[in-house]
Amino acid sequence: MKKTLITLITLIALLGAACGGSSDSDTENQSSDSSQEEQSSSSSTSEESSSSDSEASDSEEARTALVTLLGSAFPIDNNDFFVCIIDGVADGVGLSYEELLDQILSDEDDQGTQQASDAAVGECLSELTADEIMLLGEDEEAQEVDEPVAADDSLPPVRIGLMNQENDPIGSFPEIRLGIEGAVDYINAELGGIDGHPVELEVCLQNSVPAAQECAQDLATSDLISVINGVNIWTVAFDFYGTLGDTPVIGGLPLFAGDYNQPNARYFNGGSVQVYSAAARFVAEDLGATKVAVLVNQNPAATAALDSGLAPIFDSYGIEYEAIDVPIPLTDAIPPMSQAAASGADLVMLLAAGNECVPVIRAASQLGIPAEEMFYSATCDTEDVYAEVGELMVGSHIHKGGYTTREEWAPDEVLAEFESRDGLLEQYAPEAPDASFTGLGWVTMIDIHDLYDEIGYENLTTSGTIISTMDDGQTRGRIGSFGWACIYQDIGLSSLCQGSAMFVEIGDSLGRSLPPAVIGPNGYVNGLDLLG
Repeated sequence: MKKTLITLITLIALLGAACGGSSDSDTENQSSDSSQEEQSSSSSTSEESSSSDSEASDSEEARTALVTLLGSAFPIDNNDFFVCIIDGVADGVGLSYEELLDQILSDEDDQGTQQASDAAVGECLSELTADEIMLLGEDEEAQEVDEPVAADDSLPPVRIGLMNQENDPIGSFPEIRLGIEGAVDYINAELGGIDGHPVELEVCLQNSVPAAQECAQDLATSDLISVINGVNIWTVAFDFYGTLGDTPVIGGLPLFAGDYNQPNARYFNGGSVQVYSAAARFVAEDLGATKVAVLVNQNPAATAALDSGLAPIFDSYGIEYEAIDVPIPLTDAIPPMSQAAASGADLVMLLAAGNECVPVIRAASQLGIPAEEMFYSATCDTEDVYAEVGELMVGSHIHKGGYTTREEWAPDEVLAEFESRDGLLEQYAPEAPDASFTGLGWVTMIDIHDLYDEIGYENLTTSGTIISTMDDGQTRGRIGSFGWACIYQDIGLSSLCQGSAMFVEIGDSLGRSLPPAVIGPNGYVNGLDLLG
């Protein structure tokens, strides 16, 4: 969705056609084009009849991706209008939908495409209502939707806090901070900040209960719009939300039962409880397991997710399971893996921190546990882990918190989005590893940007506005994620706003996954719905 797409949706062409209509020469050209299209259609009939179902499917997916990209740039919801333009441009330049999509994503500036887009816009005006044309005329920013715009440093900043656990032997999670910091730099450099105002991140790191308490106290008195609760184990030891007072917690990772139903906290994900419950359903129905060994860190966060998420789903399916402690730090993975091997389980689930992945995977191989009998949490879905033990993971299943570039089979609109933002993480977060928490941090900050931009700077400080907006029942979120909506108040999970998860089989040593039986939303497992 770069120069060619911007040309395709140019507002000047739209309004010019709306006011003046098409000229005689336009009509003649359209008539000529129509004649050529009929001849082309006639001559290509035999070719189309011999095309494979796969080719037709690929073409339709590319067409859908083009329509989605075009629609995302307009302030109206008129699919017929977008389809008309895409079909008109494709016919006008004689390109297949796949070729047109490639041209747009490669940022090729083609004069023929510009002329075809001008003609298509005029021809498709009949699909618009008068109100829609007026709305387009008022939306002067439509033609600049993807042009980088820097925040105005002369405006007051939007101050957002981040508390995160780092440099702690029990668990250190700098990846989420690096992802958030990179996203803040990107937002300020290219997305115009929040409603034009630069984002200012106030970071406080902790590695103990006293340090966590001090962080919460400092953030509570720092004049912040909101606080991101990164990955923090020690918040369970004190009244974290009470310490923050009126400052809302927006985004981060809800680890404990006490995080799930806070009046002044909302998370764009469902945390470990959502993952564990969804994983339990997947293991039961898709993998057909009857007895499971669960390797889990014995900390309050893991215990809460095990008791609240995994156990009730396994119990409902009649699945026997044994929880096996994975010590932190893990100096020898052979003892817990030997216990798992001796348990008689037909599947071993590793639900632990990222540091435990490599030693557990090596131990499983040494003990002769087949890769097909291993299941991993998303903490193992990192470039570093695959580089060390990827060949031992082929055939295993793994949780995905969203699509990554390793899902080469992802829907076209997801791949198109990846292409449009290719290199952003490397550019704005060069020190961040390719890890699930890096992506979580990035997406969390982008979701905050989109939400706060929608609310508007002047309304952010109004008490309750952020929470009430999130609770309005709308599904928000970007292509590539599952989207989020805060709709779980009735089951006592008001703070959790996303329940979906995806589980895939690892196909090669680089971590590229195999396509599941069902691709897209119908293939997701909603763990929060299961708990209702």
